[in-house]
Amino acid sequence: MPKSQKEINTNILIAVYQNLQTAKQSINNVIDKIKDSRLKKELKKQFKNYDEFSESCEDLARALDIELVDNNFFKKAKMWLNINMATMMDKSNRKIASITILGSTMGVIDLMSVVSDCKKAKNELVVFAKRVLELEESNIEKLKPYILVENNKPNSEITDKAKENDALDQDNKTLKTQQIKKSHNTTKFKE
Repeated sequence: MPKSQKEINTNILIAVYQNLQTAKQSINNVIDKIKDSRLKKELKKQFKNYDEFSESCEDLARALDIELVDNNFFKKAKMWLNINMATMMDKSNRKIASITILGSTMGVIDLMSVVSDCKKAKNELVVFAKRVLELEESNIEKLKPYILVENNKPNSEITDKAKENDALDQDNKTLKTQQIKKSHNTTKFKE
């Protein structure tokens, strides 16, 4: 029996919402175990992004008269237990980044499946799900350097990699500013 448009829209939105809630909970479960200020700052930034997307998801649900369903108690308890067991003996950046990357990877797989299965969903919801998917993929990339560095050395490759990323971000901002100025100058010249 074919699903109604509302059922399709509900399925995609609930899946995205649960993905976001899972990400937020796993960061909450691990944040107090982090000693490295740079990793803690990164995960707080990721939490903030997930939280903003959660709010947008709730807004979409209200607009479409969809009731969102959070993850059940057992799933939350299992996640808490898994994280605590995994970090009981090893609270290194590498371990915490690995756990977080695994969670985000599972989120990517779930979102890819949802997007693939819900092609008939309202376009706005598919675009929203793809944006959350991009966020998950971006977060994975930002955590990879923490796995590459051994023993959480403060002046190690991670610091160098973070400085490189900051420099690249600044270069990209400068390039965009130059492109905007150039387009304004070109526009003025044509007039």
